[in-house]
Amino acid sequence: MWRNQLSEKHFDQEVQRYIAAQQNFSFVKLLGFGSYGRTYLIEEKSTKKLFVLKCLRLKHRRHQKTKSKFMQEIEILQRLSMPSIPSIQSTGTIQDIPFFIMDYINGQTFEQLIFDEGQTFTISQSLFITKQLLQQIVVLHENSIVHRDLRIPNILFANQQLHIIDFGLATFKKNVDFSLIDNPKQAENHISDLYFVGHFLLFLLYSSYKPSTSKEKPWQEELALPNDITNFLERLLWIQKPFNSSMEALQLLPIKK
Repeated sequence: MWRNQLSEKHFDQEVQRYIAAQQNFSFVKLLGFGSYGRTYLIEEKSTKKLFVLKCLRLKHRRHQKTKSKFMQEIEILQRLSMPSIPSIQSTGTIQDIPFFIMDYINGQTFEQLIFDEGQTFTISQSLFITKQLLQQIVVLHENSIVHRDLRIPNILFANQQLHIIDFGLATFKKNVDFSLIDNPKQAENHISDLYFVGHFLLFLLYSSYKPSTSKEKPWQEELALPNDITNFLERLLWIQKPFNSSMEALQLLPIKK
């Protein structure tokens, strides 16, 4: 493990050297890393505009399947043209490690808003935010793309707008028989994204929940939601018959004033 960590630190230095050799960019800092990718913040010298350089993690450089998945992420982002999703500016390699440079979105994730900032959302606000998210998901699905990782760390709020980030697990949508799906999170169709939307909505609703007892109960009992919202959530979460599409979910979303 120590040698792997050292290698990644060495690669961080390689990235800094690469950026330093570019006339139009300067290196700012390491942003973070996940299972497959590593991200860095860089700045365009002439405009002071910030961008993100994302590269495949060094430990995956000889894993062709993971490398292909990373290249698919690039292909997916290049296919999309949505203001709510980062645009790719350029691609390349650093010591045979593929990377791409994309727009930096300066906002806060819903994980930060809820758990760091302590922000709470009413039922009405939660449904309105979910509507915005579903509208974006409908566009993804119309482009035959499924995100498959719509967790609260991957949904940003910036300039009064929702943004979806991290397409590392995204795939091209397939026609999948519902009866053959074992894990809705990994489904290569709309089921996966709607399942994550269900959990996203639950996080929003729980943000204002104050337990009256230490005994944990099912969310249906703890939140005591109106029946139409409970039914909507249960369809998202595969407890009841799932929606046939993200558009159907959007059209049937209960709106509370």
